[in-house]
Amino acid sequence: MGSESSALKSYTLKEPPFTLPSGLAIYPAVLQDGRRASIFVYKRENEDKVNKAAKHLKTLRHPCLLRFLSCTVEADGIHLVTERVQPLEVALETLSSAEVCAGLYDILLALIFLHDRGHLTHNNVCLSSVFVSEDGHWKLGGMETVCKVPQATPEFLKSIQSVRDPASVPPEEMSPEFTTLPESHGHARDAYAFGTLVESLLTILSEQVSADVLSSFQQTLHSALLNPLPKCRPALCTLLSHDYFRNDFLEVVNFLKSLTLKSEEEKTEFFKFLLDRVSCLSEELIASRLVPLLLNQLVFAEPVAVKSFLPHLLGPKKDSARGDPPCLLSPALFQSRVIPVLLQLFEVHEEHVRMVLLSHLEAYVGHFTQEQLKKIILPQVLLGLRDTSESIVAVTLHSLAVLVSLLGPEVVVGGERTKIFKRTAPSFTKMVDLSPEGDQFSQPIKFPMNGLSDVKNTLGDSENFPSSSKKSEEWPDWSEPEEPENKAVSIQICPTEACDASTCPLTHVNAEEVAWEDVGPSSLDTEMSAGGGVPAVRPGTSGEQEAIPTLLSLTEESKPLKSIPPQKTGLAQSGHEPDQTKPPKGSSQERHLKAPPELGLGEEFTIQKWWFPTRMTSHQ
Repeated sequence: MGSESSALKSYTLKEPPFTLPSGLAIYPAVLQDGRRASIFVYKRENEDKVNKAAKHLKTLRHPCLLRFLSCTVEADGIHLVTERVQPLEVALETLSSAEVCAGLYDILLALIFLHDRGHLTHNNVCLSSVFVSEDGHWKLGGMETVCKVPQATPEFLKSIQSVRDPASVPPEEMSPEFTTLPESHGHARDAYAFGTLVESLLTILSEQVSADVLSSFQQTLHSALLNPLPKCRPALCTLLSHDYFRNDFLEVVNFLKSLTLKSEEEKTEFFKFLLDRVSCLSEELIASRLVPLLLNQLVFAEPVAVKSFLPHLLGPKKDSARGDPPCLLSPALFQSRVIPVLLQLFEVHEEHVRMVLLSHLEAYVGHFTQEQLKKIILPQVLLGLRDTSESIVAVTLHSLAVLVSLLGPEVVVGGERTKIFKRTAPSFTKMVDLSPEGDQFSQPIKFPMNGLSDVKNTLGDSENFPSSSKKSEEWPDWSEPEEPENKAVSIQICPTEACDASTCPLTHVNAEEVAWEDVGPSSLDTEMSAGGGVPAVRPGTSGEQEAIPTLLSLTEESKPLKSIPPQKTGLAQSGHEPDQTKPPKGSSQERHLKAPPELGLGEEFTIQKWWFPTRMTSHQ
């Protein structure tokens, strides 16, 4: 209490104030540390009453009692500073029947606390003594009329008559024979006043419960609380078990308030069916009263709550989302009620809290402002990268990926970035760059079938390729052995089918000659069909008959084959130079079909066809 008072060095009053029937003015205010508060301004002649009220508020601490912050003497009067509240008379128009029922339950708990724990009597329970906090709870105020039960003499009650509501005064005080009530019936005065307060709100309460429950509650009010004889008024704690206060909303609120006292079995059963119980409540009631009780460290530590209920609360409703859990709050209510609570939870450095927040980040991150994302959410998320928990680091990395789509990589990653990876797709001969700066093809590329393309169609299309595409990277050759390019066979064959190999002028070897075995047509076909490729060369064959592989190159325009000037081969260098005009008798030739590189699969995928003509005996 002392630390709270010392921290309140200054505050700012906001207009306009609200004036109670007793003449007391209530100002909304903002404290120096940013907290919201209410200032009750009393006249200086009421200093004794103010000191008495401040004393009770300091010493009596209960969730349903008005919370005291400080009390100072100013030029315009005595200022009593409390938590931010508004009078019930102002807030009543906006409250639902369920909220009114829960509020009456709060006042009932406050009075039971005064009677049983403090042995006090309030003496002025009425509409002007009740206030509504920002979280929707009703708070009992007006503590300047509180006294011990034996001190509630006729003289004391007469001294506070100016601030008391006439409707809350019980009938026995009107009798000239009235005396101080015995301590056993000290609750009777407040019981009567509470009965009048409930009766004034029955028109609102009728919307909440069934007719039978409401009728039973009215009968209890008139026969017990409003009984003209104080000795016939029961203790207020007997009302707690009435059916009127047995509803889903109140049971959920009471369970969450006493969560630490519940067993594991009770908590499991409660959170397992919590969604069904709150689905029947209004969205405003859930947002204003249940969200603060459900979004906290205690609930986040319950595995059943994390699995069965929180996914429905950590996200707004969507129009049509198949597979997503149905959410409880509309986007507007989620923005106004849930987002402020989540911002506070990101300041909590507890592992189980951070795991829950980041696991559902994608569901609600879009409702933060850009400033909130940059100044609060992103710095808090980045802390997880330095944590020793592997699960925290993993969920943090996933959350950063979500934030990149909202803030951009420049904000999330930072630093200078460069283009390292290109968007490419493999062609049969080239890598096609699909990145924005490499997208140069206006027409779809026709890929060949099995490495051989349609020459007529493809040759025409290849002319339309831009020159830059020919400079693209080619697929590396993993299948062929690395050999010098100057050993490639480049021998062409005379197109005349009836030509004799011994007299053909185009039979000039332009490559290293290799000795081949004289193979007949039948055996050659058998070996080629069985092996699917080039027949094997068997050693020890005769040197008279040689087959020199020749290469048939197909040009794009199917030009006539031209002869290649004779060059010295490996055989000539070894001292066995062949006849330049007449090749060895029975020499074989090689036909190597090779498609243009931009049309086929590339050298490593080119299908080569070897053809070995046999010795022709006569021209046909």
